[in-house]
Amino acid sequence: MFAGFLAAGVCDAALVLGRGTGAHPWETVALSLGLLGSAGVLAGATLGWLTAALLTAIPGGTAALASDPAVDERIAANVLGAAVGVAALAGAMALGQMLLIARMSSALLAAIATGGLVVFAAPFALGSALMVRHYAAPLVRAVLPRSRAFGRTGTTLLLLLIVGLAAATLAVSRVDWRVLDLGPCKSLGIAALMGGAHGWFWYLWAQGRAWHARLPIAIVRGATLIIVGALLVVGASIPEGSTTYQAVADESFGLRLALRIARALTDRDHDGFSARFGGGDCDDGRADVFPGAEDIAGDGIDQNCEGGDAAIAAAPTSPPARSASAPPRAGAFKGNILVISIDALRADRLGVAGYGRPAGHSLTPALDGLARRGTYFRRAWAQAPNTPRSFPSLVTSRYPSEIAWKQRSANYSPILPSNETFFEDLARTDRRAIGIFSHFYFTADRGISKGFAEWSNDGAGTIAESNKDIAAPRIVPRVIARLKRAAAGHESFVLWTHLFEPHSSYMDHPEFPSSAKGVHGLEERYDFEIAFVDSWIGKILATLDETGLARNTAVVVLADHGEAWGEHKLYFHGQDLSEEQLRVPLVFAIPGADPVVAEDNVALIDVGPTLLDLVGLPPSPAFRGRSLLARIHGQPLSPVPIYAELLPATAWPKHEVVMISDGKKLTHH
Repeated sequence: MFAGFLAAGVCDAALVLGRGTGAHPWETVALSLGLLGSAGVLAGATLGWLTAALLTAIPGGTAALASDPAVDERIAANVLGAAVGVAALAGAMALGQMLLIARMSSALLAAIATGGLVVFAAPFALGSALMVRHYAAPLVRAVLPRSRAFGRTGTTLLLLLIVGLAAATLAVSRVDWRVLDLGPCKSLGIAALMGGAHGWFWYLWAQGRAWHARLPIAIVRGATLIIVGALLVVGASIPEGSTTYQAVADESFGLRLALRIARALTDRDHDGFSARFGGGDCDDGRADVFPGAEDIAGDGIDQNCEGGDAAIAAAPTSPPARSASAPPRAGAFKGNILVISIDALRADRLGVAGYGRPAGHSLTPALDGLARRGTYFRRAWAQAPNTPRSFPSLVTSRYPSEIAWKQRSANYSPILPSNETFFEDLARTDRRAIGIFSHFYFTADRGISKGFAEWSNDGAGTIAESNKDIAAPRIVPRVIARLKRAAAGHESFVLWTHLFEPHSSYMDHPEFPSSAKGVHGLEERYDFEIAFVDSWIGKILATLDETGLARNTAVVVLADHGEAWGEHKLYFHGQDLSEEQLRVPLVFAIPGADPVVAEDNVALIDVGPTLLDLVGLPPSPAFRGRSLLARIHGQPLSPVPIYAELLPATAWPKHEVVMISDGKKLTHH
């Protein structure tokens, strides 16, 4: 077992050094052999203890399996009973996970519930094992052939191995396994293969047995432990900034998992970061000090481990209040504004972007039509790759790190009332601000509802419920009814609605049946969710036509972030600042404006200043975005850098910043 893990470590070291960027040979070897060698020592010792315990439980030892049929049949029945008991426990745990634990948003409650589920399921599993053991002996005698060397027990174990491999193959064929990190499984496969070869060489091959008899086993074992321990100490001392860590994350199989486990085991203050193995914790004795923590300025403590205490900033000067009675600019747009945001829609999935499923068949005819008659920005970038950072950035026209958060490190932190939003300014133009949603994030206490006269989030569930929700059929009828009421009452409005599809988990829809399997099936379901939401957007746009609102309503369509499909070995979103997670569709369809296809790099923080410019108001001095109205009217835009941020949070502590400029992208980790 130890030799197998050591071989897996050698393979990982070769992978990292051969394909990784910036890997230092000595550091790579120390991490690979130190961590996987230590895992091999623990695994070998555990397996040896377990094997010894099982073998000593056989009356007469393994020889009795061949010489005593009664003992053989009794052990085979025990093995079958144990297998059934394990299967019963696994089934009960899977059912409990699906019905109860998966719905819990608290990790602590989920852990407690899992422990309780084991306690309740264990008697059922034990009873199943005892029942099978009692009735299996006659079945074993009648059905299973008897091996000369290992009796019916050996046949039973071989049969269970075959059944287990078949079950694993069936399970893997039915899940989206290619979106999982299978590197550790590959390392285990290498360890099993090389460990088996090692055992055959030393214990079954005649020459290997002869060499084994002459080896000083105690000295070999002691030297091995000393070498592995020394490598582990060296690996634990590699500084945080070493580029070897990124090479390990990019190219290794099991080493990246071993590194995460090592960091977790050496995290003394349990704040999620270790001072060893490049974990980044600058004070492993304080749970409030770790990378990404909120640094309290002036207290003399470097809470976020960025090299010093934050300085006390001078109180910001509030921008001058805009007069509510100040008239809009002459010639400004006097109509309504409809903002439709879509979750997790990447830019390249629109038909006008050249995408189709099947090829040549657009998923988005409604959005395509809107893009063809409006201004379609082909290179629009979100300022964050996830919802709880992107929407606050959108409404405040500020970068995520500039927003005043209630608790920035929280996964879904509200923003403080001191933040100014462009919807507040639009509401000052006598347009009634209306928000219609049904999603866990859009509760009024998030802080993004400032300035809205109406804000409804009826039918929203928990995070877990929202991830499996089909919300558009619940939201769009309410939007349509509100538009009809506004049209009947000649009401001026700015209305914002958000459609959650195609956010994972991707749901099946009868009108768009999915047949593919694996990651291709997952991506197909994502695409069909896009087609599904486009059909509901089509109903909203048709209502504008039917009510006559289309003549004086500007429509803006955008997404809060994109979605990754393995382009950078990542899937879904919120994990890095790659193009597939940041580039989003952006369309402005303004009555009277000619169609434009714009290749300019623009940002979601530009949406607010553009809409304010459209209605004749200057943007707030606090806003960082710029107006795109000139480009909408066919005039050129001066190129400016685009920025985005991945702020650390409890669920994802990475911190990255990106700049896109002049056809290049610079990422700072």
